[in-house]
Amino acid sequence: MKKKKRIKTPSIKDVARKAGVSISTVSSVINQNKFVSEEREARVREAINKLNYRPNIIARGLRTKSTRAVGVILPDIAQPFFAQVIKGMEESARTRDYSLILGCSFYNIEEEERQINILMNQFVDGVIFFCGYDSHDHIRQVYDSGVPVVVTDREIGNTLIPSVLIDNTRSMESAVDYLAGLGHTDIGYLTFSFDNQTTTRKRYEGYLSGLKKNKLEYNPERVIIDDSIRMNEFTGSYKAVKNVLTGKDLPTAFVTLADYLAIGLIKALKEMGYDVPGDISVMGFNNEVVSQFSEPPLTSVKQPKKLMGKMAMNLLLDMVEGKDVKEKNIILPTEIIERESVGVARISSK
Repeated sequence: MKKKKRIKTPSIKDVARKAGVSISTVSSVINQNKFVSEEREARVREAINKLNYRPNIIARGLRTKSTRAVGVILPDIAQPFFAQVIKGMEESARTRDYSLILGCSFYNIEEEERQINILMNQFVDGVIFFCGYDSHDHIRQVYDSGVPVVVTDREIGNTLIPSVLIDNTRSMESAVDYLAGLGHTDIGYLTFSFDNQTTTRKRYEGYLSGLKKNKLEYNPERVIIDDSIRMNEFTGSYKAVKNVLTGKDLPTAFVTLADYLAIGLIKALKEMGYDVPGDISVMGFNNEVVSQFSEPPLTSVKQPKKLMGKMAMNLLLDMVEGKDVKEKNIILPTEIIERESVGVARISSK
C-alpha cells in the first residue's frame, strides 16, 4: 500500500527565495518591526499570497514573546448573555490587532482548569476568566506566573487581580426594591443552584437582602432552585415551574436569575391559567434582546454586556502592552428597564 505523499507547507525560506530577499526581510514585513522598502515589501507580500504562506504563530511567539492572541474561558458559549459580552471583547481585540481563543468550561471547574492548560500551551498573551466559580486558585497561579489576567462577571475576593463586574447583590436587591415599590409583599425567586457559583449566589443574596431591606418575610416555598435549568434556561425553567408550582398558591411576583428563566416562567404560568402581570408579575435580569419581544415584553435589570466585554479586553491588552493601568477593579452600573411584565400587586393569595 502506497503512502500518501505529504503536502509540504511553505516555509519562510520559500517566501524569501520566491521574493528574492533574505529571511530577515520577510520576517520584518510579517512582524512590521523594521523598515523595508515599498518595492521589497510588495515582492514579499506577493510571494506570501502566491505560496499561501501562513506564519507559525507559536514559533513567532517564542521569538517575539507575543502571539497577539488572548484566551477567554466562559461557561456556555451558546448562552446569549455570554455571546454579547464576547462580542464586545472581540470588537476591542480586533481593533487592536489581537485574536481570541475561546475555551468553554460547561460550568465545570475541572474543565476550566483543563482549558487553562490548553491556553497556556498556545502561548496566549493573556487570559480573561468569564463568569464565577468559588474556586480560583488556578487563576491566582496564572496571575502569579506573570501572565496578564482579568476576571469579568466574576467575584474572587482578590483586588490584586484586575476585574470588570457589576454589583450582582445590589443589582438584584434593586429588583426587589422595584417590586416592593409597586406593592408586592410576596415575591418569589427562580434560579439554578449556586454551588461553587459566586455570581449566581450573589444574586440570590441580593434577593434575600432586598426582602430584608423592605421588611418582607422570606418564604422558602416561594424559591425554586433547580439545577436542570443551568444548561437549558428556557426549557428548564418552564419544566421546573410546571413541576413545582402546579396546584399551589402563588406569590404576586417573581424575580429570576436571568431573562430566559423569566420567559420560561411566563410560558408556564400562562399555561396554568394565570395572567402576567394581571395575576403575577415577572421580572428578569440581563435585559437580553429577546426580552422586548416576549409576551408580554419583559421588565429586566440591564447590565451593560457589550461594554463589559470591551472594558475587560482593553484592560487586559493594556497590561499585555505594558501600559500604566490605574483603575484595575471596575464596577459597572445597572438599571431597571420597565416593560409590561410587571404591574401593581394584586391582593396576595397567601
